[in-house]
Amino acid sequence: MENKDKLFARLQRSKNLPSLPQVLLKLIEACEQDDIHLSEIAGIIGKDPFISSRVLSLVNSAYFGLNSTFSSLNQAVVYLGANTIKSIAVTASVQQVFSKFEKNNQFPMSHFWWNSFSSATYSKKIAQQIAYVKVEEAYLAGLLLDLGELLLWMNFPQECAAIQTLAPDNKRTQCKVEAEQIGITHCEAGAWMVKQWKLSSFIADAILYHHDSLPQIKGAFPLVKIVHLADMFCHVQGEKYESVYNAGAELFDFGTEQIDEIRAGVEEEVTEVAESLGIKVKPPPEKSDEQKSESEEYDIDLLHQVKNYSLLTGFLDSLVQAESRDAILKAIEHAFHILFDVETIFFFLHDFEHERLHGCGSTANRHNSQLQDLILSAEQGTSLLVKSMEDRQLISSFRYTGEQLESLADSQLLSAIGGKGMLYIPMIAKNRSVGIIVVGLPDSRETDLSSPLGSELLQMLANQAAMSLYLDEVKRKQEQKIRAARLVAASMAAAKVVHEVNNPLGIIRNYLKILEMKLPEKDSLVKELTILDEEINRISTIIQQLDDFSTPVKYSVELTDINSLLSNLLGILSKSVFYSSRLKVHFTPNPDLPSIMTDAGAIKQIIINLVKNAAEAMDDGGNVYVETKACFTDKLVYGPKTDTDGNVNCIELTVRDDGPGLPEKVLSQLFEPFTSTKGKGHSGLGLSIVYTLVTELKGFVTCTSGEEKGTLFTLTLPIKLRQ
Repeated sequence: MENKDKLFARLQRSKNLPSLPQVLLKLIEACEQDDIHLSEIAGIIGKDPFISSRVLSLVNSAYFGLNSTFSSLNQAVVYLGANTIKSIAVTASVQQVFSKFEKNNQFPMSHFWWNSFSSATYSKKIAQQIAYVKVEEAYLAGLLLDLGELLLWMNFPQECAAIQTLAPDNKRTQCKVEAEQIGITHCEAGAWMVKQWKLSSFIADAILYHHDSLPQIKGAFPLVKIVHLADMFCHVQGEKYESVYNAGAELFDFGTEQIDEIRAGVEEEVTEVAESLGIKVKPPPEKSDEQKSESEEYDIDLLHQVKNYSLLTGFLDSLVQAESRDAILKAIEHAFHILFDVETIFFFLHDFEHERLHGCGSTANRHNSQLQDLILSAEQGTSLLVKSMEDRQLISSFRYTGEQLESLADSQLLSAIGGKGMLYIPMIAKNRSVGIIVVGLPDSRETDLSSPLGSELLQMLANQAAMSLYLDEVKRKQEQKIRAARLVAASMAAAKVVHEVNNPLGIIRNYLKILEMKLPEKDSLVKELTILDEEINRISTIIQQLDDFSTPVKYSVELTDINSLLSNLLGILSKSVFYSSRLKVHFTPNPDLPSIMTDAGAIKQIIINLVKNAAEAMDDGGNVYVETKACFTDKLVYGPKTDTDGNVNCIELTVRDDGPGLPEKVLSQLFEPFTSTKGKGHSGLGLSIVYTLVTELKGFVTCTSGEEKGTLFTLTLPIKLRQ
């Protein structure tokens, strides 16, 4: 028997040494970069026709069950995300490495692939369970776990055949016999090969020690422990599973529920991945044929259930990351498309203040604009919409087959949704009815979705959606309360300042008048006293502006030509605020802009604050651009949904500068009182006043800013205020 150094040198010279695709090496290197762009990942994979074709094959397979077929890697990467694509690419790359050995009749490749995919899947799930950062590294380590066995078979076929007879079942015994018969174990051979490929040394360690004893493994770094436990999952069955429970508790403090969660659906996933890649796999015999036939139907149900709950996990992640109501609605629609293969989804959210249901959809929903006008009183109990909300039960319109739907609203919905029937799914959060999801269905889908399993999943999804919508509403109202409280505090402070300052100003003016009366008419001091009086008047005017802030304003609403108003106002400002030749203001009016019912004085105050702020932000000069246009939005809470023409309901004013932009910290609390970037001498009330005025005019204001693009304020105001 040769020593290990000579054996590894022999392997190095071998023609049967597998080589790792350069694409995979570049992909692994790229994935180590935190800021890698998805298009770069797609570009790397696309350089290998075999791997890219395998990736697309797997993406479009039944394993993912997607509605659309992807023809480009860019689409697949964007849709599934970098992490999923990396796992697929790793799997396809390893298949490419071993494809030339498929015709070797001595080595049982079907068992090899089964064990490789199983250990990879278990490693991935264990890594996810313990929140291990490099999940793909764990997946790759599991996939290459038995690489050494293949390496030994290709170079020492006679010895391996004998070893298989001597140690057919026990892997630890197999390692001992390999060391005796060949001089190296498959663990050592696999670890050596991984180092030759210049992969992570931790992957090599995981392969090298995966058959070591549990007490030794306990002192290792996480990847070794992950792969060791994954290997135990692969090689135990039946009553012997107690050893996996014990190992899981020892290594990661897992309970039985966590171990069972890791076990669930692994065989199904392995089968689907293998079939998608055209690889023949053969699991070890665990059950008799008789037992297998009895459980086939259960296994099929379990397969679909595991798949659905896996996709549901992705949906929940999307909900957690959603930062707006539109993002939440998009996540819900996407989940319904993927999980239930339905195309048409309507939302009816519960307006508690006015006791009504109002239709809505995400901006990606093709029915969004149509849904904006659908409003139904929550007290009209004949509608299935209201019934589902009040009873908090999933209702199928198929129950009314052959009968006229009792409510005209339901009949109209059925016509608009374009299906054979509808499902009404209540959204419940904190024991409150947040709203209803209405799903349009063809006749064939009603049985599946109304089944106990389908109903349970639907209601779970709806309730998770409800909680996200509920929390989004709570967050919005809380922000309004905080802003209102700060404005009250600011108003009180302003009122106090006005009161305290006006008193001494009045006294000073009176004494100046008395002093002026005592002086001869032609005294030289009279002129100086007149100047002092004018300056005191100016101070009084400035103080009065604070008083305007502290006192509720009574608006005078009238039909206003915004273009004319802004043109005159900017003409005045160009001679005062823009006195410097380095500062310029540009006005682009929309000639088709309709007149609106609003308060002209409030509009002037808003624009003065914004334009003045923009000018003061550009010490070295710059440009301010003011623009108007007509538009439509579904965000107006108080304004009418459409104008008389049915195509616009608001006007949009934008004030943009090419200044340095705003810091992120300031941008996050921009409209709150006392927030300013101008330093001493500025109260930080200007933008708070802008926000208050726009809100009083039943509109809304947004701001975007950046170092390279300056700052942009967008004001949206209704064409006609509701009185």
